[in-house]
Amino acid sequence: MLWESARLMSSIIAGNPSIVAGKKVLELGSGCAGICSMAAVQRADLVVATDGDAKALDLLVQNVASNLSEPFVSMLITMKLEWGNKEDTDAVKELNAGGFDVILGTDVTYASDAILPLFATAKELAAPSRDGEKKEPAALILCHVVRRVDEPSIILAASRFGFTLVDKWTAAAPSQSQSIIGSWFLKSGCEIYIPSRALNILYFQAGAGN
Repeated sequence: MLWESARLMSSIIAGNPSIVAGKKVLELGSGCAGICSMAAVQRADLVVATDGDAKALDLLVQNVASNLSEPFVSMLITMKLEWGNKEDTDAVKELNAGGFDVILGTDVTYASDAILPLFATAKELAAPSRDGEKKEPAALILCHVVRRVDEPSIILAASRFGFTLVDKWTAAAPSQSQSIIGSWFLKSGCEIYIPSRALNILYFQAGAGN
């Protein structure tokens, strides 16, 4: 199944291709479906879809092959990535040494013992900021239904690894969002599917020290 958070993010990317177009995109915790295929179709420069579960990755490969054709299949690579595992992280680095411009995760924040490894891994793989460059800092976008880990704890953990929360959106009170996420829902003719009023999106940017 495609979780509600993934359905929302797929709809957002479909209506706002600039989120991923021309960028190197990493998906964390893709599971057997993920949103990686939508990122590839929307002209990401590279999409690496990852999960720590080998069986889920096998199903993900089958789903990608069933739903994508060239040239999009060639833009998407699936890899094993267990958060906090140095060998897995180094393998992804070897594939894309320059780091990722956009890191996506849908419903990856529900287990408390996985939160710190999640952000540690994201820090290792985010594209670094360099003095004098006008390039936007790497973005870490998390969409989830709050379960066993509250959002203040997630935000605090992110800050420990140099990620700054720059925008937040909740389906229950969408007007609270600042310019970034709110703009995704305002594009003319853009109809975004919101499957649940319990969904939330957190938009972080990586710090200069990554």
